Amino acid sequence: MPRTSFIVAATLLGAVALAHPAAAQDFTTATFGGTTIWAGGGVQFLSLPDIKFTGKGGTGNLRRQKNTSSDWLDFGGATGGGIETALGYWGGMRVSGSVKGFWAKVEDDDRTKCSGGATYCVVIDPTGTFVGTSGSLVTKADRQADYWGGQAELKFATGAPTEVKPTFYRNDYFIAGFDVRGIDQDNKLRSGTGTNFVYKETLDTTYVGGYVGIGGEYSFGFIPGIKNVGGLYDRLGLRTFINATAGLYNAETDYTGRFNSGAFGSKLSKSNDELAFIGTVSLETRKQIGPRTSLSLWSDYEFISSVPQIQYANSQHGTRIEDDSVFATRTMLRLNIGLGSPGLYPAQ
Repeated sequence: MPRTSFIVAATLLGAVALAHPAAAQDFTTATFGGTTIWAGGGVQFLSLPDIKFTGKGGTGNLRRQKNTSSDWLDFGGATGGGIETALGYWGGMRVSGSVKGFWAKVEDDDRTKCSGGATYCVVIDPTGTFVGTSGSLVTKADRQADYWGGQAELKFATGAPTEVKPTFYRNDYFIAGFDVRGIDQDNKLRSGTGTNFVYKETLDTTYVGGYVGIGGEYSFGFIPGIKNVGGLYDRLGLRTFINATAGLYNAETDYTGRFNSGAFGSKLSKSNDELAFIGTVSLETRKQIGPRTSLSLWSDYEFISSVPQIQYANSQHGTRIEDDSVFATRTMLRLNIGLGSPGLYPAQ
């Protein structure tokens, strides 16, 4: 899709602009002497608001049904990549710059049943023109969502590089970044029995904003015996890192709904702008596998304050765009490679 292509192109252009020959050395969680690239894949969870299109109880006592469920069911594949390079000293602080991007696809399908009196089950098109009633209704709903994003980020190192594990947590850098991401939904509902209809909607939201944060290394050394004796993480040669970011975004939503039932057809388009907050906590467990390579298990835990939810037309109001907050989790296995002839990691 165009937006996905834009993110890929922007990431590649940023990579060309940032990459340059330099000695590479990784100081715990940031690159300060060269360039590091990474690529990975894994799984995405995205808890989107329910679609409530059909109703029951008759037109005079209409109660919306959940045609899709957000109960921890929206999973799909995820992939990502990025590049980070040293930019030198700015005001006495070591600075590195990075560009990175991700793309994920989640899918879900549900079947909703309704039964009652002759006019108990209700279908209303988004314009509010068509009203269909029946004694029974079976609705099949299919939801697909592309979740994508691209970030340009600066890290400002707070102190001298160290390879020593902290007892609990050591803050290594501050973060400032620019972010563009989107949630693009394609939803389809159709009836199996009862009122014959097909409803399709596109619901695309683009988030543009900036964020700040902190990051560093943590360990379980505060637990007696774990650090000095050597716990499981030490025996496996694992390092653990964390960063947290918070940002404000303009969330622009475009909605188009198309409805058909027999000879009747309708189309409705709407747009909306909201201010959204996105907070992210990222956890990394890293294993060095060579002088210039490592594997990371990376998880992002995200809270998004504004994701669109359509309130469909009824006798009191027309179709409108409202919003709800959601959680998202993305876990990927990443391969990190230091560019250049020197080792990314110091000799062991």
